[in-house]
Amino acid sequence: MTQVAQLELEGWQALLDRNADMFRGMAAGARIGLLSKDDFEPPTATMVVWQADGERMRAAYESFPGFDRVNIDLLFVADDDTIRHLHDPDAPAPFAEIKRKVRRREVLLYVVKPRDELLEWGYEDFLDSLGLAFMGACR
Repeated sequence: MTQVAQLELEGWQALLDRNADMFRGMAAGARIGLLSKDDFEPPTATMVVWQADGERMRAAYESFPGFDRVNIDLLFVADDDTIRHLHDPDAPAPFAEIKRKVRRREVLLYVVKPRDELLEWGYEDFLDSLGLAFMGACR
């Protein structure tokens, strides 16, 4: 079991609940994964999955089956220290740190689904809040 999987699921849920506004526009079924770059060898790796259920995001653990078979829309890959900090209830602005680290390429973002599907699932505001210009101005 990786360091990521040892973190309490309740802590992930608390993070999602404290930052619920970031996920407001997401349709039920939208899925974001978070995986440790220190351990992402399938099938033993474990990722945290945040899934929209129509009311809020819910946290769960799932095994990482590999990039070609993963059933998520976006995948963040970060080191264990970053993941522990994101999980920490005392972290003042955990998503601001993710935003900064994505820009510095310290957190990798894999866009698993095509752009049009991400728009349908309601990812535009979430990605904009992270400062990612993935969606662009023209549609």
